Amino acid sequence: MALKLQGTVTVDATREEVWQVFFDVEALKQILNKIPGITVERFVQVAEDKYEATATMGVAMIKGKYDGTIIVLEKRAPEYVKFRGDGKGGGNWTSGEMELTLTDQGDQTTLAYLGTGNVGGALSSVGQRLIDSVGKQFIQNGTKALAEDLSARSRAKRGDAGRSAEQNMRPPS
Repeated sequence: MALKLQGTVTVDATREEVWQVFFDVEALKQILNKIPGITVERFVQVAEDKYEATATMGVAMIKGKYDGTIIVLEKRAPEYVKFRGDGKGGGNWTSGEMELTLTDQGDQTTLAYLGTGNVGGALSSVGQRLIDSVGKQFIQNGTKALAEDLSARSRAKRGDAGRSAEQNMRPPS
């Protein structure tokens, strides 16, 4: 059963800050755990462009524990990354590809995403509309969590830089 996802989100952070978070395993794990319906137990980098994860995902009757792999297929820092993900668990499987494009908008970044996914096993019997709805809900909540986390990181960084500058301007006592 196929799923298509497409959209954009504006993030209150620079393109470089957004790019760095894409490859920060701990930051991604924290962001993913903020998405309702997802609990990441394990997320590790096993090679330069390969990650492995174990997560419980789903809502209501569409819930299961999955072991998965994410492979970076192509990247052009700090503007574009394409990756493939595959997961299996409980007689179900998922796979998909996602392209992320980052565009500068002053101090903000527009993140455009375009992806396709497939679901198989007993999970596919629940129906296309329900799968579409849950998938889109995960993406919406995920992009919101990413945007909020990056905005907070960017504000903290700017705030820290501002405090440091103020402290450096004070005459010594």
